Amino acid sequence: MKLSPRYIFGLEDADGAELALFIVAMGVLLGLAAVGLVDPSLLSTTMNGAFDWVLKWFGWWFILLGFLLLVLVTGLTFSKYGKLRIGGQEATPDFDTFSWLSMVFTVGFGASILIWGVGEPISIANSPPPNMPISATPGALALAFMYIHEVFPGLAMWYLPVGIAFGIIVYTQGVGEYKIGAMLGNLISVEDHRWFHWLVNLSAIVASIGGIATTLGFSAQTVSSILGGTFGLESASLTYLLFAVIGAVFLFDVWLGLREGIRNAARATMILIGIAMALLIVVGPTLYMFELGLNATGVWLSNMLRLSLYTVPGAANTWAGQWTGFWWAWWAAWSIFVGSFVARVSKGRTIREMFLVLVIAPAVLTWIQHSLIGGWVLAPGYREPVTAAYTSSGIPASIATALSITPFGKLLAVIFVLVIAGYIITSLDSAVFMVSAITLGDEDPNARIRAWWGILLAVFGVMSLQLSGFGAIESFAGVLALPFTVFLLAIVYASYRAAREILGATDDSIITEPKPDEPSQPATDADHTSEDESTN
Repeated sequence: MKLSPRYIFGLEDADGAELALFIVAMGVLLGLAAVGLVDPSLLSTTMNGAFDWVLKWFGWWFILLGFLLLVLVTGLTFSKYGKLRIGGQEATPDFDTFSWLSMVFTVGFGASILIWGVGEPISIANSPPPNMPISATPGALALAFMYIHEVFPGLAMWYLPVGIAFGIIVYTQGVGEYKIGAMLGNLISVEDHRWFHWLVNLSAIVASIGGIATTLGFSAQTVSSILGGTFGLESASLTYLLFAVIGAVFLFDVWLGLREGIRNAARATMILIGIAMALLIVVGPTLYMFELGLNATGVWLSNMLRLSLYTVPGAANTWAGQWTGFWWAWWAAWSIFVGSFVARVSKGRTIREMFLVLVIAPAVLTWIQHSLIGGWVLAPGYREPVTAAYTSSGIPASIATALSITPFGKLLAVIFVLVIAGYIITSLDSAVFMVSAITLGDEDPNARIRAWWGILLAVFGVMSLQLSGFGAIESFAGVLALPFTVFLLAIVYASYRAAREILGATDDSIITEPKPDEPSQPATDADHTSEDESTN
């Protein structure tokens, strides 16, 4: 039996537009990866220049957009629409609470908790924001910004809009197409503007790949640095071997699918995170970690709005764009596949329950972890050597240095590598699952197309090891996500319109309305009799 190219790539059921979407997106991204492998310096220079341009001219846009999305989705969640159940009133949850939380948490955050949990506090403590009218020690202010960016409000700004829209429009309302563009169907007709919806889907796929490529790049360089700085294993081939093993596990997960693959990887990663944090409490500067965490929490909670909207107007300084602008761009890039994935695993839950497991519970977990990790590297005896490593060689070297001077640091390093590997596997799994679903418009895409998208992301991971420093890697999220940000506000409005159609205005209960092409049921004789009696 001769297998057709369409079958090999998992595209045997794709129509012309879906086939073109796969070819164009894959071609653009493969071309980008090829440039990085052949001429890393050219790609680094180009992407850094593009990223600097984006942050200079659109850093304010990411900050403003994040604030607007926070207001809109929080208002929607705690309005009467918050009790809408994803999948309909009769839908039941597909996963138990621990599996649900594990998938949402490990997919939604990646290895950034560890990597930037060290890099950002160290950087900001040594280069604090200019003209900041807040009285706080550099360490507390640095950790407070870390909370802003990865605890709250960052958590509520970006994933929820896509998650709510996907849940309401695709699962509850049932638009029939499992695509990002379909969420705008009640604003712009799919039949009349197919080209527009195709462009929305293309920008969503490119932004998603940009977001996960950023995380893969950070993770690859960090693992390489830990192996070299902590264990003295400097060979690059060892890092490639490790990623080959991770890739093999990932492909095995692809064939297992959502229920057995992603769920089990997420549960294992959550357990490893708990072990890592418990060990850090035991071997690290425990008292300082607790005290700095509480002090920074006070700064964060007292100045949340000011820190979230901080800029330096009229100045050449780009501090706000380099930090908050970068974070919001990265969140935006991740919002497509994480938001849609969260909606996928949240069927049977209400919008408010999704808010709890996507915002409140992860906020508590990330607050604990960042307090411990930030307090660890900012503590006396740690901050100086970690800062020196950061200044000379970047974030991966600073993490390796912190591990090398911590009691039982090699054991902690092994667990950290396993945690990063777990994050990579779950993030890859969910990313290729949702990118494949968006490509085909199928809630359960076949394993073949998921494997090809996974191979593309693996190529990005290998390519990232060739790039110099984190600068070029950071740029992927911001540059590739910018075009998609223009659709986010429209997606929120579309979800509001869909919720208003689903929810009855009289008794606030879930109602099922006949579809436009369904004829109304004819009135029975009993109905006419009742009407006549009520008239008399």
